[in-house]
Amino acid sequence: MPLEIRELVIKVTIEEHPPQTAAQPGAKDLQSLKEKVVRECMEKLLTNMENLSAR
Repeated sequence: MPLEIRELVIKVTIEEHPPQTAAQPGAKDLQSLKEKVVRECMEKLLTNMENLSAR
């Protein structure tokens, strides 16, 4: 009987920074880009997880 052991370890570090002032140009653009990258990564992860469970 085959034995399969799978482990998934996810480590996350969340650092909280004070809100940035409006004096910094492009701060909103940077935040928007970060959100888009995170959203795209999450979509790809979910798609990969669905594909693995479908096998």
